[in-house]
Amino acid sequence: QLFWEKKLSGLNAFDIAEELVKTMDLPKGLQGVGPGCTDETLLSAIASALHTSTMPITGQLSAAVEKNPGVWLNTSQPLCKAFMVTDEDIRKQEELVQQVRKRLEEALMADMLAH
Repeated sequence: QLFWEKKLSGLNAFDIAEELVKTMDLPKGLQGVGPGCTDETLLSAIASALHTSTMPITGQLSAAVEKNPGVWLNTSQPLCKAFMVTDEDIRKQEELVQQVRKRLEEALMADMLAH
């Protein structure tokens, strides 16, 4: 159960047209640790931590994880190196959200006009 994310590795999501849904790109500051950790498993771990806990996500704070992941793991944190979220990171994300909302609004308007 410690490496539960491993069970989900290799699985992909497909849309209604059976096209592969591209996973999001993680910021460069988020780097996974542990055996076989990929961006996909790291994304799953972070999403799970966000939905199952009210604690802040800081990543693994011990250097022991990098040397031997079996020695110690903070199970309340995803398997990634410790990281900090900057104001610039937040600003970039807010801009991205605004762009996506605008595209969604345009798509909904086009759909309404089509019907």
